Amino acid sequence: MARSRASGIPDWTDAAGYVPLLEVERAGFAWEWLRRQPEYETAGRRALDRGETGQGLEDKSALAWNLHAFENPDLAAKEARPVWTAAAHPWVVRATAERWSADENALDLEQLGPLVTVVRSRGEERLLLSDGCRSLRLDLRGGGIGRSRVHLSYELAGIEALERPLLVLRRLRALAISGRFRPSLHARICRAHRLVQLLRTHDALQAGAGQVDIAQLLLRHSLERSRWRIHSPSIRSQAQRLVAAAGQMSAGGFWRLLE
Repeated sequence: MARSRASGIPDWTDAAGYVPLLEVERAGFAWEWLRRQPEYETAGRRALDRGETGQGLEDKSALAWNLHAFENPDLAAKEARPVWTAAAHPWVVRATAERWSADENALDLEQLGPLVTVVRSRGEERLLLSDGCRSLRLDLRGGGIGRSRVHLSYELAGIEALERPLLVLRRLRALAISGRFRPSLHARICRAHRLVQLLRTHDALQAGAGQVDIAQLLLRHSLERSRWRIHSPSIRSQAQRLVAAAGQMSAGGFWRLLE
């Protein structure tokens, strides 16, 4: 039985509806899978109905979804601003923030205003800077940063563990200087088309499509529907593998996209 398509989920037969995803980072694909989870959709809508989304305060029940606060499940990756926990998304740099006014080394959050999302929790502020395609995350101690100029002191440790935080800081420096994310520091996903194909497969199954439909539209093969299992065994095998891979992603495999 087909499941009704949630608001904001493209029609799987319309390839154009998925094209914007080719520009997003891996975390954006993780969000696309999360918002398709029936349990998350239900929980997110309840939070939305209670007026608890977009309030800038941590919702402990959202932690079960590796988020500090619920994000509206109707929002596609380029519009959504999910603030992932560091436990699930180890691209988060911890720092101490102090309000600063006259230092060229300060981060001007007011200038970056359209990119800024802050979630306050347990004396810390979870800072997300995102344009919908690229993002970076900081966990800040100090409190009350608002959208002011802040001086940041970063917490780094170890040798092997430095690679990710140093890249995050390079991205932050480039953003602070130009006001824009530097594409060269945010490599595009080489498997973006494959990730889109898996999402479309999932959406097709939710809409009640069968493997022959998926083979015809996503694998672009003209098939004799009544005898395709006999005449096109290789295409059938490809469709089966696609369905299996989409099932694995939906069952939790998508969390690896945050790693």
